Order: sequence, then C-alpha cells, then structure tokens
Amino acid sequence: MISKHIRSMTAVLTFLLISSAAFAQRGMLGIHAGFIKPNDIKSGLSIGGTWGTSVDEAVDIGIGFDVFHRSYQEETQVAKYTSDDIKSETIVTELEYSRTVIPIMGEINVKVPMGRYMGYMLRGNLGYAFLWSKEKNYEEGTNETRNFNGWCWQAGAGIYYEIGSRSTLTGDVFYNNSKVSRKVENTTAGLPMSERVDLSGFGVRLGVLLEVR
Repeated sequence: MISKHIRSMTAVLTFLLISSAAFAQRGMLGIHAGFIKPNDIKSGLSIGGTWGTSVDEAVDIGIGFDVFHRSYQEETQVAKYTSDDIKSETIVTELEYSRTVIPIMGEINVKVPMGRYMGYMLRGNLGYAFLWSKEKNYEEGTNETRNFNGWCWQAGAGIYYEIGSRSTLTGDVFYNNSKVSRKVENTTAGLPMSERVDLSGFGVRLGVLLEVR
C-alpha cells in the first residue's frame, strides 16, 4: 500500500514538472527554513528546498521537500553541587525521543506584484509525508522505532522582494495539513487497527529563490 502511494505521487509530480518544462522560461531553485508547530509532536525548526520552472512572470511550479527533526529527553535531577564559583547538577535520563518528518510535495507559487521589486505571494503544496519516530526507554531497556506515512497539503501566503537580477527573498505564513498513520495488529475481533499522528499545524518560513538559466 505504501509503495503504491509513493509511485502514484511520484508519477503525478514528475508529470507536472516535465509538462511545464515545455513552455517554461527559466528554472528556479529554492532554499528555505522555518518553524512549525504540529499538533501531536513538539514544535521545532525545518529546512527544505524546491526545484522547478517558471511558467511566466507570475507563476512558478516545482517539486519540494522539507526536513523536520526534533530530539528531546525526559530527565530527573538527582543531585546538585556548589564548589567555589562552580555550580553543577547530576541528572538521570529516563527516556529519549527522536522525531523526523519528511514531506515530498508538488508546489505552485503565484506572485501578485505591488511594486517594481516586491509583492504578495500565494503558495499551494500537495504531497506525501513520512514520519520516523524513535523512543528509547532506559528504565525498561526498550528501543522502539515506528514508521508512519500519509498524504499532506500546505497553503501559504506572504511577500516577496527581488534582491537581485536572479534572486528573490520570500517569507510566508502557512498551514500544514497532514495525518500520517501505520497499521498495527488487528483487534481480538479481527478488525483492522491503525495508529495515527496528526502533524497538522501552522508555521512560518523564509527562503530565497534563485533563477537558473
């Protein structure tokens, strides 16, 4: 089932990019970084990039990805020391968590000029997201890895400013809609059961678009 979704999404994104290349005027390389607050995991920073083509002066389309990674621990302070001007504490780590989210999406950007060098920007993305979750329990001596996947989409709005003849600075606020899941064992009654994580939430990002001729 997972491989079927991946093949379908890859085919759609490839078709969009290749079909646009026939009438595209220029290639566009994008690099961006931002902050996102998902519903079911801790918030954090993400980085990503896009590669696509410019259909005309107002519309760019392409394929993009983001990488979100967050690690944290559950700790308990067991002792505290003070010696001269040095303070230290001893802590015990009970649990370690690691979450990595990678969405791969088709992207369309629409620019609405409000001057010679700047204007508004609307963005839409559709794709497939993967979540790798690792949990290490030192008290029980267990180490578990769970893999999730599912469809996702984003919608953003912001501004752009042309800082050079081939470079544009962008900034936008966006909403990410994504619920990933994984299949687990059936219930005692034989009913299918799955585990779901809601990655939906708001975020902000800054980026640079570079024209590649």
